[in-house]
Amino acid sequence: MTVDITLFFILLFVSIFLISQALILPAAGQRAKHQELAKRLNKTKSNIDTESINLLKEHYNKSLSPLDRRLVAIPYFANLKKMLELAGISIALSDIAARTSLACLFLAVIGLYFSVLWYFLVIGFVLIVMSVVFFVNWKITRRLTKFEEQLPEALDIIRRMLQAGQPLTQAFREVGEELPAPAGEEFTNTFNLLNFGYDTKVAILNMADRVPTVSMLAFSSAVLLQKDTGGNLSENLHKVSEVLRARFKLARKIKTLSAESRLSAWILVLAPFVLFGGLSFVNPEYVEPLYTDPRGLKIIGFGMVSLVIGAFWIRKVVNVEV
Repeated sequence: MTVDITLFFILLFVSIFLISQALILPAAGQRAKHQELAKRLNKTKSNIDTESINLLKEHYNKSLSPLDRRLVAIPYFANLKKMLELAGISIALSDIAARTSLACLFLAVIGLYFSVLWYFLVIGFVLIVMSVVFFVNWKITRRLTKFEEQLPEALDIIRRMLQAGQPLTQAFREVGEELPAPAGEEFTNTFNLLNFGYDTKVAILNMADRVPTVSMLAFSSAVLLQKDTGGNLSENLHKVSEVLRARFKLARKIKTLSAESRLSAWILVLAPFVLFGGLSFVNPEYVEPLYTDPRGLKIIGFGMVSLVIGAFWIRKVVNVEV
């Protein structure tokens, strides 16, 4: 019976975890999936000479610890390091891996002490790793959302600096000094690359790679287009700033209109858990077969899978990409 109750609560935790993953994370602030802009930037990247790319990689590797340099040689850890950078987490990749390993080791010791079955320990290890990934994704969403909110103001500062006769490099420095992180931090990093002698195209593409949002792709496309074909960059940035502000205005309006649907989704998703908790308190014998009978566990498993599918479906309907 203890095993059945443990399995029940594990399934309960997993379902709530996945449901929160589906409903909490907003559509705004996610990494850009605009195909046309991405293709244009990828085409521009292919025209960059190999020497500039190698210098950029060398500059990036110098900022890593010796252990992190070895870890990023593995594709999985390289992707994880990229996620940490997107999230703005300054902790080293090796520290994250060590802390996660220690948490798994601690769970293993506790499980062996209480003679927990091995597959429950495996589920616990998976949940620890999933929790770390979920936290990093949540930080990425928050950081990219904040960057997109700051970008129109950054473009206004750049435009005023250009109208005052200052070069683009000094405009980036001014944005880095005027705005807080993450926008100020990213523009400061780009200014440092330009100050080190890197080409504007390389520095802008590197920035777009560090902050891969639709707004950033639009800004980088405008700068690179002006560099290749000429034109009034100040006027172009003004138009991009107006478009971005209109985009955020529409996104907030959609979020307001869909607030009732989001609340309904939470009520529908959490109602079974509230009902189960209430019945367990009022009449425990009535719900006991759900976690003591094998058929009850099958019903719970089917219901939780259905809830997770429904939560992701609701998220697909409610979150409108702007």
